[in-house]
Amino acid sequence: MPTDQASMTPPATPAVAPSMPQRLTTAIHHAIGTHEPNRRYAPHARVMSCFCAVLWSRFLRFDPASPEWPDRDRFVVSSPRYRVLPRIMAELSGQAPLPPRVGDHPAPPHDRQACGPSGQGLGAAIGMALAEQTLAARFGRSLVNHRIWGLGCWTELSTGVALESAALAGQMGLDRVTLVVGLWTSEREAVDAILPRYSASGWSVRKVDADSPEQIAAAITSSQRTHKPCLIACIASPEIDPPPPFVDDPGLWAGAARRGASARRSWLRRLLKDRQKAEFERMAHNQRPAFWQPDWQRSWREHGSAIARVAPTFAARRGLETLHELLPELTCLRSRRGMLADLPTNRRNGGETDLSCGTQVHGMAALLNGIAMHDGLLAAGTSTIIAVDRMRPALRYAAMTDLQVIYLLTDDDLLSGDGAAGDQPVEQLASLRAMPNVAVFRPADHRETMECMELALRRTSGPSLLTLESAPALAAAGAPEREQHGLTNLCARGGYVLAEAEGARQVTLVATGHEAILALAARKLLKDAGVAAAVVSLPCWELFAAQKMTYRAAVLGTAPRIGIEAASGFGWERWLGTDGLFVGIDGFGTVATPDQPDSTTDITPERICRDALRLVRPLSDTLPEPAGGNGAPPGMTSVDVSV
Repeated sequence: MPTDQASMTPPATPAVAPSMPQRLTTAIHHAIGTHEPNRRYAPHARVMSCFCAVLWSRFLRFDPASPEWPDRDRFVVSSPRYRVLPRIMAELSGQAPLPPRVGDHPAPPHDRQACGPSGQGLGAAIGMALAEQTLAARFGRSLVNHRIWGLGCWTELSTGVALESAALAGQMGLDRVTLVVGLWTSEREAVDAILPRYSASGWSVRKVDADSPEQIAAAITSSQRTHKPCLIACIASPEIDPPPPFVDDPGLWAGAARRGASARRSWLRRLLKDRQKAEFERMAHNQRPAFWQPDWQRSWREHGSAIARVAPTFAARRGLETLHELLPELTCLRSRRGMLADLPTNRRNGGETDLSCGTQVHGMAALLNGIAMHDGLLAAGTSTIIAVDRMRPALRYAAMTDLQVIYLLTDDDLLSGDGAAGDQPVEQLASLRAMPNVAVFRPADHRETMECMELALRRTSGPSLLTLESAPALAAAGAPEREQHGLTNLCARGGYVLAEAEGARQVTLVATGHEAILALAARKLLKDAGVAAAVVSLPCWELFAAQKMTYRAAVLGTAPRIGIEAASGFGWERWLGTDGLFVGIDGFGTVATPDQPDSTTDITPERICRDALRLVRPLSDTLPEPAGGNGAPPGMTSVDVSV
């Protein structure tokens, strides 16, 4: 009897339905192919798709209906490789789409994307964790209880800014930040050489399979339980098998949306009962107290006579103490050198917060960016102007993304003899003024310092820098014209007439900072010599350039102009014209010391007077020209005598 062939055929094995994480990962894979036009970035984004699926569906604290919820988790993308993931996750989970981007740098909200110079996004994520910790200390965990997730490329881990920021995170105990990096198996050896540095800095480090939802979930759970900052390395193998077919299912993210909405409703109930509700909402929306400006002006007016003869550095320090009382959101980071270097380490008393970052100024600057991105706090940092070279990438990123960060920098390294000869930051001011969207203030005395600090607080569209000196000053005694304006903030226009000439102007002395005081003294010498001179203070070039041409012409006048600044003359031709004269430091020379008081960097009233006479009188009637080099910009005379 013939055997039934059909009966011998084994039954077909039923297809195993993909799990929920696999379905979510497949949806992200499909969206990457649709949204990422760069083929070089698409494979790297797919490496992190499983991690994003697990994080968004099970752990991330967010409500799609309220993407600006103050207590949401922040998700920061540092590398352009993963720039498409925030937009994809926002669309898949039902959040509002990202705002239109400008070039390669996105508009807010900053908790979604922070692609910039390598490592800056990771440093910003750590700064957000510091902001979260600071707000939680003020309002409690009932109102502030979220985490920061930073996604970056493994190559960013070895950048100086990432290593410095990681060391600061370990030092400050920022246990609410988790950094995640993706890599291929072929790159594992290089990563294994970097990860021990983070472990030594106090981080919890884990390595997981990038395609294993179980390992990823275990690592995320561990990061939430540990009391250290965490680093997760997701290791992926090259793609071999084609991805499973994509089936559109709008209900994939419904569970995550319900979880987030429930968490937000519970948070709102706690907020309504909290006695600090009004203060929390004010700070969360980056609003300042109602009467902080009148209180600020009244404070420095009351203390004006006591600090009239002090240096701008001391005036700024006194101003910070006042601002800590008026603005509890002010958070100040400081380096080992600078105006706050002698304060106790990591001082936190009530609303007053000063945190020491030691010599890690690049990491400090990145943390300041993260504090500004987080919302709720006002970021400020103190250091020296020579440290700008190390902070420049973070400063540039703040300017590109319109972050309000205030820097208070001491710039007397060139004029003090204690070990400063190796610094000589003669070019720093010119380079900072060349950076777009950065306001550089160089106040002359205590009043200008207070006015410039107020302007920096009011400027919310970019970083502001105040360069301060330790030399005592008293500009008001020689400038009665300024007293006629009462409490008017004359620095708000960037430049103004500090002292008008007695009679028709024969020369205009244009100066910034301490040199404005020297210009007032030179004005008196010129008066004795029969020359009518006016003194113009120019504390902020950027604000002065924004004024109407008629105002600038009235301030500068038509008489010959002399620019005075203890720095390079690069850029001064903008205000002096082709026939102007610059008195400054266009080279690296020797620095005055007690044993050698005469220096090639000396700028004195006598020198200014002599050069002004050379400019306004026939050459035969003036003193001989001193020996020295000519480092003035093209088309402008220089009387600098530096080496």
